[in-house]
Amino acid sequence: MNKKLMSVAAAGTLLLGGCANNEESNATNATDEASDQLTVYASTFALKSIAEEIGGDRVRVEMVIPPGADPHTYEPTSKQMTQIAEADLFLTIGHDLEPYVESMEQSLASEDVTFVKTAEDIALLSADDTVHVHGEDEHGHEADEHGHEEDGHTEEEAGHSEDDGHNHGQYDPHVWLDPMNAVSMAEAVEASFAEQAPDYKDEFANRLSAFKEEADTLDAELQAAVDAGSKSELLVTHAAYGYLAERYGFDQLPITGLTPSEEPSQQALKRVIEEAELHDLKYIAFEDTVTPKVAEVVKNEIGAEAVTIYNLESVTKEQMDQSYFDLMRENVKALEIALK
Repeated sequence: MNKKLMSVAAAGTLLLGGCANNEESNATNATDEASDQLTVYASTFALKSIAEEIGGDRVRVEMVIPPGADPHTYEPTSKQMTQIAEADLFLTIGHDLEPYVESMEQSLASEDVTFVKTAEDIALLSADDTVHVHGEDEHGHEADEHGHEEDGHTEEEAGHSEDDGHNHGQYDPHVWLDPMNAVSMAEAVEASFAEQAPDYKDEFANRLSAFKEEADTLDAELQAAVDAGSKSELLVTHAAYGYLAERYGFDQLPITGLTPSEEPSQQALKRVIEEAELHDLKYIAFEDTVTPKVAEVVKNEIGAEAVTIYNLESVTKEQMDQSYFDLMRENVKALEIALK
């Protein structure tokens, strides 16, 4: 082989060797970066999204319930329990939405996974407080139907007693639908990330600041959507929207209760239909993941049109890559239509 060809061959060998070294280096860096991530599990889509907003590339977030599942009734599998045992953090709401969390925490007590109750400091709303159905009292229920006193809720019902365990479903757990509550949850997430990975605490803090700014913008958009409407009642498939109603000044008119699988009585269904007709409601807000059959009955009975609203407990597989803010802005559009 002549010297020129030998030189070319030698250069090629060096080049290939260099490429191989670069590939090995890149693979090593990728492995190091992956191993440097926090492994985080979240109980709902809202929490998954908030964790990704705050953690960025420093975290790997998995949602416990599969797309479209109902978190009110879901039970983690044995495989999931094993996976969660290997995680750094498990993010929960901290109230009644996740009935499986208490037993899971006990089962994993000996493992090195930290449970974080992100909404523990948020004051919960009574499930009745933002539900509007025309009747004998302001919430549309007879005074003794839920054991209320004639002049309103008792002190124990209005807040958290030490032993009530949040009264096993009496309180609405969908706190994240108020963006200011989502900020409080994001603060809890940021604090837990900073404790687990202090080298990146400045990154987490900066992302929290950006989250707060975006939440303020969303807050203004939601208020503007409600203020622009002529209706004060939102007809929804189930009573998940109390925090939206409370913050922005409207009443939710739910067909089913806090759990979508609840079946309303014939009398309750009749009251909802009468109330919708009384207020001339032309729209009913359906959820992608939950469509109670009775909601279709109401829709057909009053001749309403459907709009889509998101409670962000769970989403479809196609929506998993969307963010908290993406879907909440879809809710802005839903309010603009349904309350006009």
